[in-house]
Amino acid sequence: MPYTCIIIEDNEKQNNANKVILEDYVSHIDQAFSLHEAKSKLQESNYDLIIADVQLGDGIVFEALIKPNIKEAKVIFTTSHSKYAVEAFKFSALSYLLKPYTDEDLRQEVVKTLNLIQQHNYHKQLEVFFHNLKSQQETKRIVLKNHDLIHVVNLKDIYYAQADNNYTHFFCEGRKKILVSKSLKTFEVQLNKDNFFRCHHSYLINLNKIKALHKSADAVILSDDSTIPVATRKKNRLQYLLKM
Repeated sequence: MPYTCIIIEDNEKQNNANKVILEDYVSHIDQAFSLHEAKSKLQESNYDLIIADVQLGDGIVFEALIKPNIKEAKVIFTTSHSKYAVEAFKFSALSYLLKPYTDEDLRQEVVKTLNLIQQHNYHKQLEVFFHNLKSQQETKRIVLKNHDLIHVVNLKDIYYAQADNNYTHFFCEGRKKILVSKSLKTFEVQLNKDNFFRCHHSYLINLNKIKALHKSADAVILSDDSTIPVATRKKNRLQYLLKM
């Protein structure tokens, strides 16, 4: 199937180098070297794939991407500034490359992203991304993907996550249970700044959902009445976090 692509990159050398690589994967490539040019071309045409540098000479690329006609386009962001939305990329499960990246890095990301072309509801990931860029901490959302669905979940609605080998079960408001094909360690790293705590080898809990702590501190009771074990070596840290 022929795919179309636009490369948004103000470094002409990088833009042209990316174009050479993309020619192996797509049938039509447009190039934009500024935010102004990107806005114009995205307004005129629809693309299957967008390779977008975050920081352009005349602004931030996100201004060009909040458009209805790119809802189903798949995006790979590139940036040399890790402060720009890397956390938001992770929470929305979007593709991104930190500069400097190699040709092989780009090839791998392009192949992975083109495999998502037929994926429905991809726009939900973009919506979560832009929501998290603008939102206060308490309204942050996360994308939890499995083979069948893209789930958009408010962090405040998650009670806990449970490890299942290389998978993770999320337990959320309304007795909703979501299975994700990523390890609990992945989410521990991602959520440790958002009041989540790895209280046990198999459990990551939302500290805001704790209703009670057993006297022995070897378990917590969450507001959905779930009882979650606490590892011995985690007791002191948990009590400190709870200021108990």
